[in-house]
Amino acid sequence: MTQQIKFIQEEIFHREEGKYVEFKSVESQKPVNKIVDHAEEYIIGFLNASVEGDIYLGINDFGNIKGITLSRSQRDEIQKKITDKLTTIDPVIPPSFYSVNIFFVHDSECNQIEDLCIVQIKVSQIEEDYLYKTSGGIHWLYKTNGGSNYFKNASSCIKLNNQQIEKEIKYRHQKHLIKELKIINNQLLKSPNSIQLLIKKVEIAKFMNDIELIDKTYKQLIFLKPDSSKTRVAYASVHKSIGDFEGALLVLNDALQVNKPNSEILKARGEILLISKRTDEALKCYQDALEFNPDDYTIMTQIGIAFRELGKYKESIIFFNYALLKSPSYRAAKYEKKKTYSKMFQGGIGINTIS
Repeated sequence: MTQQIKFIQEEIFHREEGKYVEFKSVESQKPVNKIVDHAEEYIIGFLNASVEGDIYLGINDFGNIKGITLSRSQRDEIQKKITDKLTTIDPVIPPSFYSVNIFFVHDSECNQIEDLCIVQIKVSQIEEDYLYKTSGGIHWLYKTNGGSNYFKNASSCIKLNNQQIEKEIKYRHQKHLIKELKIINNQLLKSPNSIQLLIKKVEIAKFMNDIELIDKTYKQLIFLKPDSSKTRVAYASVHKSIGDFEGALLVLNDALQVNKPNSEILKARGEILLISKRTDEALKCYQDALEFNPDDYTIMTQIGIAFRELGKYKESIIFFNYALLKSPSYRAAKYEKKKTYSKMFQGGIGINTIS
């Protein structure tokens, strides 16, 4: 135990409790357990706030140096128990993220007081994309008024509720995505036509929900790979996901002009038309798609749905049966077939020879 700071009993400690410094007095019959509990809470709190911090155990809220009576065996036990506790939680907190230092307290004449100690825990600033939680499954956050989104409270370490946890995880995820995007943009400066990098960029843009960036990046990809129907279908899917069905159809119509028609483009176009209530056109698209891939049971199922929407229940059931012949365990076909029968019964339609 190296003595680096002079702690004089009842004197005011030279550091003030503030943004990154916390004091805790420990008055307990079992000081080791209390120290370990405080250590877990505040180490996790500082790490989750992504700030460097110090906790001094044995100093009260007014900054008075009180000390904690700890025998030699208890001092050794503290080091071990803190490490043990933090390496059994999920995710594990490695010992390199923090340090535990124990200092002796002296009297006014600078004589060392036997077994009276201050425990300092120093936590490193670590940028993580997830939140740590205690062994009890509780998320703690140390709130500061530093350069982050946190604010100093009367109680510096707070337990997060579910809504706060969700917001904080989302914030961390956005930070991580921005960092990843910056790396990719730097790589693209050296390799501006890298398809692989642009694909990574568009995936990040999707997670960030940055429609403008998605649009710009897909246009770059299409310029570099004009014959890639897969890229155009993926681009149309983004338009579909935000409810821009006309935009999706424009992309797919362009794909049919540039690329040879294939089941992938036609199937995607059929989905958009079906959602847009243009069922006759959707059915024609699916039928054309099936000609290119006659064993595709997913297309057969979509044709069954289109027939049902047109009120052609017999044809609908036939195509669901075709799909189930190709793939007997295909759940979508089973579900849609059942749904079609239900709709027929509700309408009082006889099934006759339909099976």
